[in-house]
Amino acid sequence: MIHACLRREKEGCMRVFLRGIAALICMGVFLVGSTHVCFADNMTETEMFFSNAEAYSGLIDVPGRGLMRYYAQNDPLWADLVYEKGDVSTHRPFRDSACGPTAGAMAVASLVPEDELDKIADYALRPYSLCPCSLNKAKCEGHHARYVLTSKRDFVRFLPLVFGDFATGNNTFGVFSRGITLGTNSSFLYQIAQVYGLTLTATADYRQALKALKNGDAVIATAGRGGAFTNTGHYVFLASVDEEKLYILDPLCRDAYSTRQGRKVEIIHPGLVALTHQNVSAAALGGFLIFHKAEGR
Repeated sequence: MIHACLRREKEGCMRVFLRGIAALICMGVFLVGSTHVCFADNMTETEMFFSNAEAYSGLIDVPGRGLMRYYAQNDPLWADLVYEKGDVSTHRPFRDSACGPTAGAMAVASLVPEDELDKIADYALRPYSLCPCSLNKAKCEGHHARYVLTSKRDFVRFLPLVFGDFATGNNTFGVFSRGITLGTNSSFLYQIAQVYGLTLTATADYRQALKALKNGDAVIATAGRGGAFTNTGHYVFLASVDEEKLYILDPLCRDAYSTRQGRKVEIIHPGLVALTHQNVSAAALGGFLIFHKAEGR
C-alpha cells in the first residue's frame, strides 16, 4: 500500500512537471510569435515612413544646365534624423549641419550616372540603412527596424544620408569627418571621389573654380560667416554660370535670406538661387572643392 501510494504520488508529480514544461513551451512559442509580429509591425512602420515622397528634394531646371538633382538637408522626410557618430552623446539633426554631405551628394549626382550611385555600398562597413529617428543604428533611440538601402533607386533618393553615414565612420577607409564640432569636415569627400572614380582638388582661386564650372566639373564652395548664406559656415554647390549670373544650389532650402547680404540673393526656386557677378562677394565664398571626371569617363 505504501509503495502504491508513493508510486501514485510520483506519477502525480510527473504529470504536474510535464504540464509545467508544456506551459513553458507554449509561453515560449507565444513570446517568439509576439516578437515576430512586433518586428513585422516595426518594419511596416519604417517602410511606410520612407515610402513618403521628398518634399523639397528632386529635379530642378538650372539655367544653362537643364535638369539637375537637388537635395535639401532640411527636407521634412529626413530633416529630424539624428546625424552623429555612435560614440557621442549629442543628437544633432540632419537639417542643422549636414550641408557637407548634401552638397557632396549634389556634386556627385551631377557627374555620375544615377545607376552607378550605389557603388558606395561596396565601401560600407555595414549596409547603409535608415530608421525614422537616425542615420545609423548606434543612435537609434527607439530601436526601430532598419530600412536597408538595396535598390539603385534607394541610393538616388537617399544619397545625402548615405554620405552622412559615410562621414560618421561607416566606410572602409577609416574616415571620421563628423565630429563633435559644428558641421562636417570636408576630408571625407576625397574618399567619396575615389569611390566614384573622380578626382578632387582644392583651390582658393574663384577664377579657377569658375573655369572648372564652365568645363563641366562639379564645384562645392564654402560660404563664410557674415555672408548671404550663413552666420557660421556653410557648403553650397555651384551649379552653373553665364555672362550675368552665378547659379547656386543651396543645401538649406529656404524661402528667404534674412541677412543684410542675403537681400542680394535672387531666389529662382526654393533651393536654386542666383547672384550677379557684381554681387558674388555678398556670398563670402572662400575655398572651392572641384570634382573632375577621370579621363576617358
